[in-house]
Amino acid sequence: MSQKGKKNNQVLFFPGAEGWEIWTGVEELSLLKASEEREALAVEGVPGGYLTMAFAVRDVSAAPFVAATGDQDMFEDLADLHLERSGLRVDETAGSLSDSFVLRSEEDEAVLLSVVLSPPPEGGLPRKSPKAFDISARCLPLPQDAVVLWREFGRWVFAVSDSNSQCAYFQALPGALFDQQLCREVALGMSQLFMQEVLSVPLDNCQIWTSEGEFTPSEEAMQSLGKILGLSVESVFKPAPCLPNPVSSLLPADIRAERVAKQKARQVKLAIAAGVLLYLGLLGFLAYQYFETKEKTELAQQRAENSNPAAEKVNSFKEKWEEIQPVVENQVWPVAQYYNAYLAAPKTGLKLSTVEAHNEIKTTVSNELGLARFITLIGESEEVKEAIQFGENLEKSQFFKEKSFNWEITSPTPTSKGTWRFNYTATAL
Repeated sequence: MSQKGKKNNQVLFFPGAEGWEIWTGVEELSLLKASEEREALAVEGVPGGYLTMAFAVRDVSAAPFVAATGDQDMFEDLADLHLERSGLRVDETAGSLSDSFVLRSEEDEAVLLSVVLSPPPEGGLPRKSPKAFDISARCLPLPQDAVVLWREFGRWVFAVSDSNSQCAYFQALPGALFDQQLCREVALGMSQLFMQEVLSVPLDNCQIWTSEGEFTPSEEAMQSLGKILGLSVESVFKPAPCLPNPVSSLLPADIRAERVAKQKARQVKLAIAAGVLLYLGLLGFLAYQYFETKEKTELAQQRAENSNPAAEKVNSFKEKWEEIQPVVENQVWPVAQYYNAYLAAPKTGLKLSTVEAHNEIKTTVSNELGLARFITLIGESEEVKEAIQFGENLEKSQFFKEKSFNWEITSPTPTSKGTWRFNYTATAL
């Protein structure tokens, strides 16, 4: 596959009859892998590309309703009110777990499908973070004005489509048997849709979707369902899924937190890069000023020595310049120390509260001026291993080794908040 094809490749993580399926393609999707794993985290072999995850019908509640207005600005508030009246409460701390889709909109009324996602359990999301999320029933090409049944993770589910082949309702059924209880559940769901006037015209047919290797319900069972629904029932090969347009705005908390963390890390890197560029620019300007001043000073000194008593002032200036030379010619600025300490820190679970990095002029034993550098790092980590790892990384840092920093790494201490406090210092003479 060309590089362009890989870049535009769509990957759909989809619930199959027995386990998760992986579908890929650029315009049309084809089945890449059908696993028997029902825990998303356990599925391996997800290829590169734009990954969309379709949640199983069992994990989502559907609540269609008729809104007595065609004003789209009011749809979101009306959907929230309808969910609350239906007893479907959304845990705001668990992410964006609700969404609504406009099925039909007129001047005085509209039909909307509101959905609520159950918070994904541990292991409920794949290893590779999806870019988008939706619902399996919205990813299947439903026929017009029909009831469709298919199997997900070993149990039957069904969806109802409107005159535009849009998914108007979906529901997971009690179990794996195609029996009278299943037929009654489908009929009850249909009755509610007509009583709520979500569906305005009678349905045309009922289809039973099965994939290769799946069993087809008996003719007797299908006739029983058709008799209860008052529709003709036929068995059809299950079509390939496709990506809905637009994709839902569902976003579990774990993925939302991961995206926020990546955005913050990107902003920090940009800020550090801008600081480094500013530092290098300032250093270049100061170096230019220094060499220009030095050249002028040497010329003035030569002229003074050869021509007039002002040479004594030049010599005095030279002596003072030499006194501050250790600071002017310093190659390890505090910002460089802080930047390399940042590179040594774990990217998650650790926070610095105090950073002190400075240079001081010291007098040596031979009464010569020198430069001493100090850095202090104080902070907290969520786990003790993160603070220990930070200390080990500082001691192994090539930058600090080359600059002769001697680290004093003490053991982290627990705090009343359940975190671990650390205080690392280093000195270089």
